[in-house]
Amino acid sequence: MTDAPGARVEELHFQGALCDACAQVFPKSQLDEDRWCGNCRPRMQRRMRRWRHVIAACITLPFAVWVVIWLRRFPEVDYLPAFAWALPLTAAYYLGFRIGREVVKGYGRWRRGR
Repeated sequence: MTDAPGARVEELHFQGALCDACAQVFPKSQLDEDRWCGNCRPRMQRRMRRWRHVIAACITLPFAVWVVIWLRRFPEVDYLPAFAWALPLTAAYYLGFRIGREVVKGYGRWRRGR
């Protein structure tokens, strides 16, 4: 009995997976939770470490500028002291940091797929 062409693809799917950075096939046990192989992991972590902060800053800076402009324009509004805006700005930076991680991972997958 001959194997169907689709059976080989399914067999490969269960035995190995592609590294999201270098697109080489590895056993699933050798890939980490981000689906990176041992050779690509340090390089991708360095790239992610750098670009996550850039993306977080790009998300947080417009919000910070808006807060400063709003506080200068309406100084009589005192229901929230100026220093209390640090918490929403910190939350925006944290969310930008998390979004940056997914953007960097998605960009790596997109670049590999081209």
